[in-house]
Amino acid sequence: MTKISFNIYHNPRCSKSRKALEILNSKTKDFKIIKYLENGIDIIELASLLDINNISKEEIIRTNEDSYKELKLTKKDLSKDAIINLIYKFPILLQRPIICKYKNNKLVQSVIGRPPETVLGLFD
Repeated sequence: MTKISFNIYHNPRCSKSRKALEILNSKTKDFKIIKYLENGIDIIELASLLDINNISKEEIIRTNEDSYKELKLTKKDLSKDAIINLIYKFPILLQRPIICKYKNNKLVQSVIGRPPETVLGLFD
């Protein structure tokens, strides 16, 4: 039997994140909320998000954050590893929300919940 579960990288202060969580909660109860700003990010899972599907290194980083501008990242062509390390050190740079789908504890799909209804694609 296949076990399906989800993780949501959630920022409670973000309206899109709250809406995506609401949609996820309406579809399943088998999910874990990761408050990455409070608890940090698992760097291995972060790398996996970029490896498994269509989330690009450009999409996963929030370029409108003050810290992005303060680090003068706008003029740099950052590698995937550099972006992973930046988000690990500065979790505020993670695009949100990100919802990850697991089958039998293996990450198989993830989406950025912008717009929040993107979450529904994980249930097709």
